[in-house]
Amino acid sequence: MRFYGIPSEDRVFQILECISYGEWIVEDLKENAREVLNADAVKERLREIVLQVKGWKEDLATLTQATVFIFVHEPDNPKAFKIYDTSSLGCSTQLTPPRWKVYLKELEGSV
Repeated sequence: MRFYGIPSEDRVFQILECISYGEWIVEDLKENAREVLNADAVKERLREIVLQVKGWKEDLATLTQATVFIFVHEPDNPKAFKIYDTSSLGCSTQLTPPRWKVYLKELEGSV
């Protein structure tokens, strides 16, 4: 799957409005937690995560507003998201695993 970085949280909110169906899985890899949510509940959960990312950009002076933490598969028809946290910043030859993975249940095992 190819994922596209979204540098603007406002754009993420627009993409969330395209979510209209399905059972979604939200995995918090740091907390080792997993939820299964309907379309409305996953939009709300993603809004909470986006606001958290926005807070990092406001609170950490070293981050630019264009720092990309949120990635989406098919922005016009979102079916999966990967969201990284501040621990993925820095010099590395490999991107650390995402903090959250959010995807349609039918994509389980391929995200």
